[in-house]
Amino acid sequence: PGPEGERPEARDGIRCSLSSDSALCRPLDEAFSLWKQLLEHPGVPGVRSPEQSVSSLQLLAALYRLQGKPIQALESFLLLRSLCQRLGDNLGTANSLCQITRILLQLECPSQAQVFLEELELCLGEDEGSE
Repeated sequence: PGPEGERPEARDGIRCSLSSDSALCRPLDEAFSLWKQLLEHPGVPGVRSPEQSVSSLQLLAALYRLQGKPIQALESFLLLRSLCQRLGDNLGTANSLCQITRILLQLECPSQAQVFLEELELCLGEDEGSE
């Protein structure tokens, strides 16, 4: 309990200024920019490990989401979808489409979410057809 007998709230222990928030985001923003440059050209990018690249983009999106930056998380999942499609990874594509849809619904954009939901249904249909 605090001096007045009240318990301090969790957020009281976490004080971030805008400059420290910006400093924390800078490496993520730089990573996002590099991924965007790498994926702006068609075809499979020349990376050492496609699996590790997928994991890196998943982590980037998750970190943006944890920081309360849904637009950046959405953009990261869009890059992830693009990479997974190029790699022929239907499960990865489906997962990224689920995450994109979820974020759009949280942002109260149901018509945009519907577009990605329909793409997800097509993706899952292709996956079932290949089994």
